[in-house]
Amino acid sequence: MFHVKHFKDMCSVRSFWKFASEILNSSAYIVAINTEREILRQPLCYFIVCTGASLIAASLLFTLFTFGEDIPMIREMGVSTITVCCLCLASLSASHSVSKEIESGTIITLLSKSVSRRAIILGKYFGLLGAAFAAFMILGLLLTLILWAKDVLGYHAEVIPSLCQQAYPLFSQLSLVILQIAIFCSIAIAGSVCMPIVSNLSFCMFIYIVGNLGGFFQELLRGGEGGFLWYVSVFYVFFPNFEGFCAIRVSENFSGVYLALLALYAALYTTLVLAVACEIFNRKECR
Repeated sequence: MFHVKHFKDMCSVRSFWKFASEILNSSAYIVAINTEREILRQPLCYFIVCTGASLIAASLLFTLFTFGEDIPMIREMGVSTITVCCLCLASLSASHSVSKEIESGTIITLLSKSVSRRAIILGKYFGLLGAAFAAFMILGLLLTLILWAKDVLGYHAEVIPSLCQQAYPLFSQLSLVILQIAIFCSIAIAGSVCMPIVSNLSFCMFIYIVGNLGGFFQELLRGGEGGFLWYVSVFYVFFPNFEGFCAIRVSENFSGVYLALLALYAALYTTLVLAVACEIFNRKECR
C-alpha cells in the first residue's frame, strides 16, 4: 500500500505550476528534444533495445513445459524485461547526459546562452523520459505481437478477439511500468546532478532495490506490532514505493481507481525529486 499523503505537504500547487510553465518554455523544450536525440543516437540505446527484444523472444523457449500457462508466463517475463531494460537505459543515459557534461564543463555552454538551470534539469528529464518511452513502445509492441502470435498459432484462437484478449491485461501491466520509469528518470537525473557516473549508477540501483523492498522494511520497522510507526512514514518520503507498482500482484485485481492513485503518486513524487534536483543544481558551481 502506497502513501500519497506524505507528499501533499511537500509538493505545493504553486511549485507544480512553476514546473508546468517551465516545461512550456522554449529553452526547456529545445533541451528536451536535443537530449532525446542524443540518447537515441547512442549505441547503448540500440544495445539495450536489442537485448530486451532478444530476451522477450527467448522467453518462448522457457515455456515449453508450462502445461497451458505459457502465455501468462511470457507476459510476466516480458513485462519484467521491459522494466529492467528501460530502467537501465534511464540510469545510464542520465549519467552520460548530465554527469559527464558537468564534469567536462560542456554544461557551461548552455548556461552561457541564457538558459535557466531549471530549464536544463526539466529539459534533461523529459528528453530522458522520451527516449525511455521510445524503447518502452518498441519492446511493448514486440511483446504484444509475440503473445498474439502465440495465442493464434498455438491455440488456434480467432485473430481479432485474440488481439483484444492479449492486449488488455498487457496494457494494465505496462501502464504501471511507465509510471515506474517516470519516477526512476527523475531519480536518475537528480543523482546525476550531484554525483559522478559510477556513484550515480550505484545510487540508482540502491534506490530501486530498496523501493521494491518497502513492504519488507515496513514489517521490519514495525517489529511485529500493529501500529504504524512514524519512521515507517518517513521511509515512504525518501524512497519510492516501487512495490506498489508490482505488475504481477496488481494484474490480479486491476482497477482504474488504483491506476489513477498510482499516477497521482508518481506525479507528486516526480515533482518532489525534480524540485530537489533543481535546488541542488542552482547551488552547484559549474566550471
